[in-house]
Amino acid sequence: VFSPPPPLEISSQVLAQLSPKHLRQGTSELDRSVQEGEKPVVNLETTPNQKRSEAHSTPKPESADKLTKQAAESKPRPRPGDLIEIFRIGYEHWAIYVEDDCVVHLAPPSEEFEAGSITSVFSNRALVKYSRLEDVLHGCSWKVNNKLDGTYLPLPVDRIIQRTKKMINKIVQYSLIDGNCEHFVNDLRYGVSRSQQVEHALMEGAKAAGVVISAVVESISPKPVTA
Repeated sequence: VFSPPPPLEISSQVLAQLSPKHLRQGTSELDRSVQEGEKPVVNLETTPNQKRSEAHSTPKPESADKLTKQAAESKPRPRPGDLIEIFRIGYEHWAIYVEDDCVVHLAPPSEEFEAGSITSVFSNRALVKYSRLEDVLHGCSWKVNNKLDGTYLPLPVDRIIQRTKKMINKIVQYSLIDGNCEHFVNDLRYGVSRSQQVEHALMEGAKAAGVVISAVVESISPKPVTA
């Protein structure tokens, strides 16, 4: 004799955790399971698809902060002929952008130190190198700085690049005062060899010397005799 399956018992605690939608879905599934003579199973866990959906719908604060930081640090791509100022410790190194993230700049023939370093101060020669900008930075910050555009008219870009490429791998005379890396790139872009870095240093030196001379003169000047 066929005996119907015993009625399904679901605790009140389970029912309280189910939303009305889950109750409707659960009831239909339970009815089908009862009709087929299967033992009903109620699954209260979130499916993998639901977990992935929830994870993508609300980005983590750390991820959002990282994207914001990357957007703030992004720099516009330099154009051929642009001057690149690189902020080294104690001085600025200069290069001229050519193409494909590569620049031309001055470096000592030893290739162990960049032009403008303490070592190059005692050298009167420098090698013109074609390098990747990333390799020249050495982790330092940089920016495009064509600051003399308001003073001098830049040469045509194709002329700048032509002159620059002709200098690659050549050994040139180097002088910290009148022939450093900034003189070099300004000459290529404007046809004018100039280094404001040196000019400012000499000006500050002259001011300091003037103060010293004034102090010395003041110290040796005769003082008026008072009664």
